[in-house]
Amino acid sequence: MRANQIDQTVAMMKRTVKHGLRVRDVLADSGCSSQGFIQAVRQIRPQAMHGVYGVRKDQRKYEYQGVAVDAKTLLTQGQKAGKASRCRELNPRYFEVVVPYEGVGEAQWYVCRFPYAKEWRLFLSTDTALSLVKMMEIYTVRWTIEGFFKEMKQHLRLGRCQSRDFDAQIAHVTLRGITYIFLAYLRRIDAYESLGLLFEGIVTELREKNVAERWWALFEDLLQAVLSSVAESGPMDLQQFQQSPQYAALKERFEKFFLGNPRRSLDMAG
Repeated sequence: MRANQIDQTVAMMKRTVKHGLRVRDVLADSGCSSQGFIQAVRQIRPQAMHGVYGVRKDQRKYEYQGVAVDAKTLLTQGQKAGKASRCRELNPRYFEVVVPYEGVGEAQWYVCRFPYAKEWRLFLSTDTALSLVKMMEIYTVRWTIEGFFKEMKQHLRLGRCQSRDFDAQIAHVTLRGITYIFLAYLRRIDAYESLGLLFEGIVTELREKNVAERWWALFEDLLQAVLSSVAESGPMDLQQFQQSPQYAALKERFEKFFLGNPRRSLDMAG
């Protein structure tokens, strides 16, 4: 993550907190968890706001047993010390180390190797009281977030707004978010297989409803014509009305619609 991206992201989080949203954990994958970003997040609400991060095996330094070491060295020393054990709930081999992290304070460092994986994964939390299981519960939320944005872009055209007005862009994202929440709720209660299938079903339903509404509108026009003709003819019984020119004109209109091409009539009426 570049410096200007860090600044913009942190500024956005500060505005969020300022407007009353109490965030406890900030989640970021290894591509965004630079030292500068972790430091900036920690300073927003030092006593109450923490972060959970995937961490790369890069050259940043951590203090371990009084010596500044990088992630690879820390991993090697932890393995040699025989610290790894197995988590029964999640089934990875792992070990945890609390290390002083420059500009952040003490941080909990998690080293995990999951079943059938060759590489050890590195995670870091600024909350040293966070267990491995709880940390992974928070971290795996990122898959939900990524799925959210993927489906928003694929089905709801997120990011396709061409307006240069900032308020229009905010409205674009907000409306897509509301629509997604509505669709996700329907998917949950109706057990649809995918958001795409649900979206197609709703579009079809809206089209059918639109056609039904147009049919009813045309029928209502015809009914109104009947009532107007009866009112114009004055008092008469039904037999007399059947012999009148008004009845013949109405009969012709109904026959053209129902016995002719109703689709074409709908298109003309719409």
